[in-house]
Amino acid sequence: MTDNEVPSARGLFRAAQRHAQSMPQPIDIGAQNVRVTNFMSVGLTRARDGFLHTLLESTFKAQTFEQVVLESREAAGKLQALGMAKRVNVALDKGPDDGVRVLFQCEDGSRYALKTGVNVGDDEGTANVTGRINNVCGGGEVLEASYSRGSKTQAAFQGSLSLPVNADPRRHIEVSASQTMADARPYSAHDEVRRAVGVAYRATGSMLTHDVRCTAAWRDICNLGSEASPTLRTEAGHSAKTSLAYTVSHDSRDSPTVPSRGSLVRATAEVAGLLGGLKLAKVHGELQTNQRVGTDFVLATGVQGGLLVGPGRSPLSDRFFVGGQTSVRGFEFRGIGPRDHNDSIGGDVFYAAGVSLLTPLPYVQTPALRGHLWANAGQLALLDDRGLLRKTQRGVREEVRRFFMCPSVAVGVGLVYHHSMVRVELSCGLPLVAALNDRPKPGLQFGMGVQFL
Repeated sequence: MTDNEVPSARGLFRAAQRHAQSMPQPIDIGAQNVRVTNFMSVGLTRARDGFLHTLLESTFKAQTFEQVVLESREAAGKLQALGMAKRVNVALDKGPDDGVRVLFQCEDGSRYALKTGVNVGDDEGTANVTGRINNVCGGGEVLEASYSRGSKTQAAFQGSLSLPVNADPRRHIEVSASQTMADARPYSAHDEVRRAVGVAYRATGSMLTHDVRCTAAWRDICNLGSEASPTLRTEAGHSAKTSLAYTVSHDSRDSPTVPSRGSLVRATAEVAGLLGGLKLAKVHGELQTNQRVGTDFVLATGVQGGLLVGPGRSPLSDRFFVGGQTSVRGFEFRGIGPRDHNDSIGGDVFYAAGVSLLTPLPYVQTPALRGHLWANAGQLALLDDRGLLRKTQRGVREEVRRFFMCPSVAVGVGLVYHHSMVRVELSCGLPLVAALNDRPKPGLQFGMGVQFL
């Protein structure tokens, strides 16, 4: 290298340094300290100041630019989840006192809704009309009232007011009142009127959903038919119940009606009589698993069980019932368990289990229609001198053993159609084992609903 080339090389190096310093440098938004000093919303016409303060509390506490962005987006998502806004665009601008202004540009949510529909399940179809008022007081509250009539439900009314807790759409407090008049025929010769008021707290997390509910109910077994059994006549009349119930569930299924993967675990515990009325304790559990076998087959298994205990004989209105297309297939609705003449009188303890295989159908292109192979089993009994505790030569231990070892069993084949809101089944069942009091139903059986065994 010559002496004339050295200054030239040094000049190129310095020029490269100056060019690198002039280039934009990456900014770590997680390290940029900022603070929110102002909030403004455009298009949000119904929102209380107190609600917005709670909604944006985390946003105003953010200390970095990254936290401001994340908290603002979460607050916007809550507005949409609560139905207060259809769309929310978030913008950040320079605010007073060297801070940041958060701007929500919103499309206001619908205030009123009226819809009609049809519900199916438990061997019954009902038509209903529902009116809804969203964001009643500017805090995401929902006031809803519905009226329905069906093949067994003569008339049903329910009203509820739902309030989000701390502006969080995943947590609600609900106050409700309802009245239902149902006809239990032809499975039991009576009508039942239920009136109830209650308050509930519901929280949905990433893994579990919790529901705590306090209810005061008045029930009336009335309008007995001329063929009503002696047991039913003894059960007739009024009863009052105050209860506290807790339900916890985990649902990872990809569909609530015809899942192809995932599981459902749900458990409910209820205690009645804390504030007077009937005294009893009731637990109910359910487990369902679904998994693919190969590419086109789905194997589903389900187990259910429940127990009702209390002083004396349990009330008819609180007992379990088993049997039917959505329960243990191959039997009539409420066709398993204790009966008095033609009346199904329910039971205090039950279990049911099922296994199903959904298969593709030849020459059928749509995946909504599948073949269905199934096997179901279940048993139901009373926990008194008419059931497992009755005095016989075999003894109580033998009665309990027979209860668990000798379930009613049915197998069958059929078709399953997956609608977006409901599951439709057409089955041909063959009862294999049935007790003397059971009502088996061989042959075709049709069912619609959301929850199936």
